[in-house]
Amino acid sequence: MSSFDDLKEKLVSDARVTWERIQESGAYNQLRDRYENMTPAMQKLTLVGGVALVSLIILSVPYGKYTQSTEYVGEFESKRMTIRELLKVSRESSDVPQIPQAPSMDMIRNNIDNQIKAANLLPEQIKGTEVQENNSNLVPKNLTEGLLQVSLAKLNIRQVLDLGYQFQSINPSVKMKDMVMTANREDNRYFDVVYKLVALAVPAAPAPEAPEPPSRGNRFKRNNNNDSGDE
Repeated sequence: MSSFDDLKEKLVSDARVTWERIQESGAYNQLRDRYENMTPAMQKLTLVGGVALVSLIILSVPYGKYTQSTEYVGEFESKRMTIRELLKVSRESSDVPQIPQAPSMDMIRNNIDNQIKAANLLPEQIKGTEVQENNSNLVPKNLTEGLLQVSLAKLNIRQVLDLGYQFQSINPSVKMKDMVMTANREDNRYFDVVYKLVALAVPAAPAPEAPEPPSRGNRFKRNNNNDSGDE
């Protein structure tokens, strides 16, 4: 408590000395003379202006700190939002399933022929399968391995849906690009259907690096250590 009193007395004495120096300065005396020569109204305005100026100077310090802290908070929230977006993108990218490579067009064609045979369709219903080039703008040509067109006739709705689902399920990299369905001319209860399947060009996964074989120097050193241990 005594140290606080000493500090208080020191501050008071320093303030008194400073005030005495200000009173002895010529600028203070000139301002005092001008103030005394003013009218009472002007003196009151000058006093109010001085108090306002001093108050503004005092308040500018905490206001500056507040403004700076507000900028820091805004910068922190912006960086936090950016980090959250990066973490969200990272999680979404890690959750993306790995698509395998598509089988060859011959394998896809054989698989589809087997599915058509398993559906017990009549020979007149099978119009054939044909490998074509992908000229569609929906899937760029450089992103596909090829296009397979399957033409069938006189199918009912159940057969259209079942065969389309089976064709789509051949491989995750084989997609149904298009399906054209028209009523059969001989019997409008049935439909002629053309399925178009594309095989996506999925790049092969990089092969894991093989471990490096131990060098001859390390092998020779290990053998020498074993021999020394036997002795």
